[in-house]
Amino acid sequence: MKNFLLTLAIPLISHTAIMNCPQDAAYFCRPSEVSINPHIKSEDFHRIPATIVSLFSKQLESKNLQLDLRWESPYFGAGVSIKDQRINLLIFGGTTRIEGMTKGAYAALVCHEIGHILGGSPYQDFSGAEMFSREGQADFFAASVCLPKFFSHLGVAANKINDQVESAGWHMFKSMMPFSTSTSEQPLIRERINLRPVSTTLRSYPSLQCRYETFRDPSKKSSCWFAH
Repeated sequence: MKNFLLTLAIPLISHTAIMNCPQDAAYFCRPSEVSINPHIKSEDFHRIPATIVSLFSKQLESKNLQLDLRWESPYFGAGVSIKDQRINLLIFGGTTRIEGMTKGAYAALVCHEIGHILGGSPYQDFSGAEMFSREGQADFFAASVCLPKFFSHLGVAANKINDQVESAGWHMFKSMMPFSTSTSEQPLIRERINLRPVSTTLRSYPSLQCRYETFRDPSKKSSCWFAH
């Protein structure tokens, strides 16, 4: 099978062997000794994705999924790749060292990754990736299925889960906002706003505000990325 990589929630840097930050990549680099983010430790970095994968073990059984968690890597980014029928889910340690990334936000990021694998239609339409869900669908799976299951597993009361999902999405996108490569991004607003509906379901990422809308209200697919 053709090799390919889907970059998911945030930019993915490929210099995985480098443990220090070269000057030309410092913007996307957070070494393990950096304590910008006090919320997530090494044990959280490993435990959260392992827990989420275990919650979907039956659905993932046939996917031959391998977790590739690189705490020592200073870069932040995450993605799934496929080679020889094996799906690799890669997360760099710097991902959890950016300012504002909470445990809930990290769980949302992992759920987005899983959403590419289990999220269903609409699927990617480029060669070799047709079995993977599009970006918006991966978010929808994360917000409507994966995070509720994760928070329920943690013992969060049923009437509090929606609040936890919203908070996880908000903090994930807020922490990512300074690193967005889109020149059209506006400051995130933590409330419902009118976003222009699309006529064709987006193949790439919606705006961060649109992505947040999915976590703010995961009861339906947001019209700013999905053509109804």
